[in-house]
Amino acid sequence: MEKIIGGIKRDCYPITPAQLVHIYTLKLSETAEIVNIGTGQYLKANVNIAALREALNRAVERCESLRLRLWKDPETDEVFQYVMPYENRFFEYYDFSEWTEEKAHEVLSKWTAQPFDTFSGPLSRIVIVTLPGGFNGFYLNVHHCCMDSGSVIAFVKDVMEIYCYLMHDFPYPKPMTSYIEAVKKELEYEGSKKHEKDEAFWLGKLKRPEPMYTDFTGKKRLSKLRDINNAPHQRWGMLYSSNGDGNTVTYSLDAESTKIIIDFAEKYNVPVSAVILHAIRTVLSKFNDNETDITIKNFISRRTTVLQKKCGGVLMHCLPLRTIIPLDTSVIDSIRIITEEQQQMFVHADYPTMKYYVKMRQHYEAEPNSTYESIGFTYQPATMKSIVPYLKDIEFKSRWYSSGKQAQPMYITAMHRQNDGGLNFYFGYQTEFANEKEVEFLYYFIGRVLFRSIENPDKTLEEIINMT
Repeated sequence: MEKIIGGIKRDCYPITPAQLVHIYTLKLSETAEIVNIGTGQYLKANVNIAALREALNRAVERCESLRLRLWKDPETDEVFQYVMPYENRFFEYYDFSEWTEEKAHEVLSKWTAQPFDTFSGPLSRIVIVTLPGGFNGFYLNVHHCCMDSGSVIAFVKDVMEIYCYLMHDFPYPKPMTSYIEAVKKELEYEGSKKHEKDEAFWLGKLKRPEPMYTDFTGKKRLSKLRDINNAPHQRWGMLYSSNGDGNTVTYSLDAESTKIIIDFAEKYNVPVSAVILHAIRTVLSKFNDNETDITIKNFISRRTTVLQKKCGGVLMHCLPLRTIIPLDTSVIDSIRIITEEQQQMFVHADYPTMKYYVKMRQHYEAEPNSTYESIGFTYQPATMKSIVPYLKDIEFKSRWYSSGKQAQPMYITAMHRQNDGGLNFYFGYQTEFANEKEVEFLYYFIGRVLFRSIENPDKTLEEIINMT
C-alpha cells in the first residue's frame, strides 16, 4: 500500500510477527538500544580500504533490509515498513591500531549503545576499522527489526565474497533475494491453511500438564517466588528485568573440539543443535535437583528456502522446546527425543511467537511476563564448504558487541567461525539475573556435559549428571 511519508509516496508493508517481538520489546524498554545488534568482522591481513568500501556498497545495494525504514502512522499508531532506494555511501574509516584492543572494543561497544530513531531515519551504521595486531575489517550496528543473526552472517559472507572478487579474482557471488518478496509471503500466512495447522499443533501442546520453570542458577528463584506468592506448588517463574541492563560474553571452542561434536552428530545422524541442546537441558536438570521436565526457548531462524536464506531481514521466531525425559534415559536417546521434538517445531515454526505465549499464560493462569524458560538458544549452522575460500588460511575474528542492554535474561548463540569452522558461544544476559562468573560457571558445565555425553552415548542422564 502507498503511504505519504515526508511528502513522498512510499510502497509500505505491515510489519511481520517476527518484527512485532522487537517492537514490543521497545515498548517495554526505557531505551531503544536494546534492539541493536553490533558485530565486527576482522581479518589478520592487509585490506584494501577502497575495495572494502566498494564491496560494502555493493552488498548494501543487494540487501534491501539494510535500507529498511519503519514508520508509525500518527493517526493509528500502526507500524509500517518500506525500503529506501540505494544511494552510494562513503563508509567512515577508523584506525585503532595504536590502541589497546580492549580500548578499541570499548569504543565499538559504545557505538552499539547508540540507539537508532526507530520510526524516522536510517536503522544501520557501517564503519571500516583497523584494530591492533594487524586486524582489519568492518563494524556493523543494525536495528533488530532489519536483521537477525542469520541475515547478518549472510551479509558478512556477501561482503567477503564481493571483496574477494574485486581483489583476488574469485567468482562474483550469486544475487541476494528480495526482502520485500519475503515480507509478502510472511503476510500471506495469517488465515492460511498452514496457520490453521500450526495453531492446532501449538494449542495441542497446551493440553499437557503445566511445565516446570528451571533456572540456570538453580531452584532458589522459584523457591523465593513460591514463598512470596504463598504458592508452594507454583511452576511458573519470573525473569523480567526492570531496565534491561545486560552484557555479552564470548567463549571460543577450537576447531578440533568442534569437529568432535560434528563427527558425533554425523555418526548418529542427529543435528548439532540437538547435541548442544541436550547439554544445556542436562545442565538445567542437574542445577534443579534432577528435574525431568525442562523447557528451553528455542530461537528458530526459519531460513529453509533460497528466498529466506538470502533475503536479509528478521525471520526468527522463538517457541518453547519442552521435553520430559526420565533420568534413566541414555544420552543418545535423549538427543533423539530432542531431535524429534525440534523437528516438529521446525514444521510449525511459522506460528507467531507473541501469539503463542499469550495463549500459554492464559491457559495455565500464569502471570503476565511469567516464563517457564530461563535460557534461550539458537544455533547458526555452517560447514567448511560455506566458508569463503580466501579466509581459510587467515586468522579471523568475529565479535558481537553488547549495547549495554539485553532483551533476554540468558540467550546462548552457538555460531561457527568463518575461517576455521570452530564454534563461538555468545552468552547475552541481563545483569539483574546473572554476572560474568555465573555465566562462566554455566558455560563450564555445558562443556563438561557436552563432551562427557559424546564420550559416553550409552550412559544414562543420571550417570552423566553424576560424572559432571
